[in-house]
Amino acid sequence: MQVFNVKNNVYSIGVSDKGLRVFDIMMETKHGSTYNSYLIKEEGGVTIIDGVKAQFTAKWLDNIRSLVAIEDIKYLVVQHTEPDHSGAIPALLALNPNIEVYGSFMAMANLKEINNASFKSNVVRPKQELKLSERQSLFFHPVPNVHWPDTIITHDPLNAIAFTCDFLGQHIAPPQLRYSQEKNKQIIEEEIKLYYDAIMAPFKNDALKSVATLKSLDVSMVLNSHGYILDTKEAVDWAVDKYIKWSTVHKSDKLTVTVVFASAYGYTKSMKDVVVDELLKAAALVHVFEVPNDDLATIVTRIEESDALLVASPTFVGDGIKPIYDVLNSLNPVMGYGKYFSAFGSFGWSGEAIRNYMNRASELRFKIIDEGFKVRLKPSEKEFDDTRLYARNFISKVKAELNK
Repeated sequence: MQVFNVKNNVYSIGVSDKGLRVFDIMMETKHGSTYNSYLIKEEGGVTIIDGVKAQFTAKWLDNIRSLVAIEDIKYLVVQHTEPDHSGAIPALLALNPNIEVYGSFMAMANLKEINNASFKSNVVRPKQELKLSERQSLFFHPVPNVHWPDTIITHDPLNAIAFTCDFLGQHIAPPQLRYSQEKNKQIIEEEIKLYYDAIMAPFKNDALKSVATLKSLDVSMVLNSHGYILDTKEAVDWAVDKYIKWSTVHKSDKLTVTVVFASAYGYTKSMKDVVVDELLKAAALVHVFEVPNDDLATIVTRIEESDALLVASPTFVGDGIKPIYDVLNSLNPVMGYGKYFSAFGSFGWSGEAIRNYMNRASELRFKIIDEGFKVRLKPSEKEFDDTRLYARNFISKVKAELNK
């Protein structure tokens, strides 16, 4: 990736990782990615915004040297310390230990553990000004949890630029970084959605707060840390509107319950039908999904919109089953926090699935308000009555908790 002038005294000095196919162990990156980094060349000194992944240290330093001498760097702004943005920083600080480093409290604490050597650390306050010269200043705006607690946005009013690190990024390694110059906008839309779903979706409320922060600033360009930079006001507005749409959770005034079930021979399904009937009698809004047939992303979205999650499953070889665990493993404690959970189903041998699902849900910070319910093999009429009682008790307990 070539060094280029973004606007006035702001330059792109990042690197391209075209061969990247998996990011953070879990996200497919079929188009590679970039680690965007920026340099502000001002008469009062040079400022670097964010680093790059350690494997690209030499290329990054060469990019810097193509514009300035390392000893001329005065400030380094660390907006987020995930190693794909901080891994190369120790090499820079070793070459110039006089650099003043700015970031959030968490960023400075994290960088200390990455650098493993002392450096000139400066913890920023909300809206704090860093004066680069008589004409140019940077202002820092904390935006925690998009997607780490350490994240800040840096505003350059002179150029109407916001440096946003991961926020509004995409995993793609284009031949050039400007959104305005890419004719195939569809690929950007696809990748920004994939990035949002994999990285930002667990933090919807924080994403909306970050959007509000960004919208409060005079910004016509967003310089993010992955993929295309949003180099026009129209591009910024487009991406912001997408984040607002994706981050807005549409909750019903009714008690809302998502039911996810799997059934090998119809026994657990028959129990699910009884439970859903009781939920509907209680005037609940119910979303029912069968796994592995139904779309996982849709299931997760409905769980986020719900007050409670019920899973219905048989037991296989002393444990739960993969399709149900796939749902639970697509969640995290941020998504589960404050929601209610129970599990039920039919079993043939020993029935451990229910207990194991409850344990996993507890780890995800769901509220566990009963012990679940299970029957052996085909439910009898009495066991169907017991299933109805289980459902009614669950509804009653959830409503009581919600009305506290």
